[in-house]
Amino acid sequence: MRYLNLGTVDPATSQAVYHAVAHAARKGDPATLITVKPNAPYVCVGYHQAASREVDRAYCEARGILVGRRMVGGGAVWLDSGQVFWHLVLPGFQGSPEALYRRFLAAPVAVYQAIGIAAEYRPVNDLVVGPRKIGGTGAAVIGGATVLVGSLLFDFDIRAMSRVLRVPSEKFRDKMVSSLEEYMTTIRRELGAQAPPEALVVRRLVEAFAALLAEPAVPDVLNPRESALLAHYRRRLFAPEFVYQGEGWQQPGVKIREGVRLLEGVHKAPGGLVRVIWRERDGRIDQFWLTGDFFADPPEGLEALSHAMAGVAVERGPLHAALETGFQAVRIAGVSPEDVLAAMQSATALAV
Repeated sequence: MRYLNLGTVDPATSQAVYHAVAHAARKGDPATLITVKPNAPYVCVGYHQAASREVDRAYCEARGILVGRRMVGGGAVWLDSGQVFWHLVLPGFQGSPEALYRRFLAAPVAVYQAIGIAAEYRPVNDLVVGPRKIGGTGAAVIGGATVLVGSLLFDFDIRAMSRVLRVPSEKFRDKMVSSLEEYMTTIRRELGAQAPPEALVVRRLVEAFAALLAEPAVPDVLNPRESALLAHYRRRLFAPEFVYQGEGWQQPGVKIREGVRLLEGVHKAPGGLVRVIWRERDGRIDQFWLTGDFFADPPEGLEALSHAMAGVAVERGPLHAALETGFQAVRIAGVSPEDVLAAMQSATALAV
């Protein structure tokens, strides 16, 4: 197993590095494990989210907080130096996302248990200590490899995260803080002054992944191709046109002619929040975007689903039939056509 220890780097590098390594990977290459920590806080939205709905962009820009979009699903997250991030790049991996999580999340679970935290794996991709979640994980196919990402959560600024997210009211924000405090935990919360040094925990994680793969961990550095791709993804993942991609027509207040409505609906499915934003023209779907903090495989399958919805009459029967067709091109764990319809049924008009 190839091991890249980047140490502490700027936010853009910390997010871009696994995209670069995955896109440079070729079938037959060894697995690569990366560990990295950002030297400043930033926000990162999931690949399938509508960033303008999740992040308080004005607040972040006024305070110089970078906002990026990763090519892995899941929700918007606050990332800072209280977390050490790990990325396992697996060229040519064959297997379902569930099999990937079940096999490889055993490594961080073993590390937490070894330092005295009673962590467990909870399907599909959670690591928990009793009722509380400790860190987040996700996976995606990027370039020529499957990538599993996660973090060692030493500390977490709950109030900072609650402030960068877009919420309907300050009362809601207060409830978010109390919920995160109740259902999240960290290494330092669990162990206090007995928490081991970061370097020791990271070393144990490297050893745990090496044991799972039955391969020694061989220290290495980025090769020239990876370095070139790193420069590319540092720019792309944080470029506003990528972070807020395709959202111009979705903004409230955009003038729409008679007979055209812009609508948005949300629904909490087992696989995550489902948000549907669509434009109707004379009773038919004109534009359609399915977003949320779920994981879609393959990611580009959502585009095929959007194409399947174009021109469909806004009636339950035709909508359900089109969604069934669209879902043949994409697998979204814990999300079904019925969940999308439920989101659409909750819709409120944004502009008329």
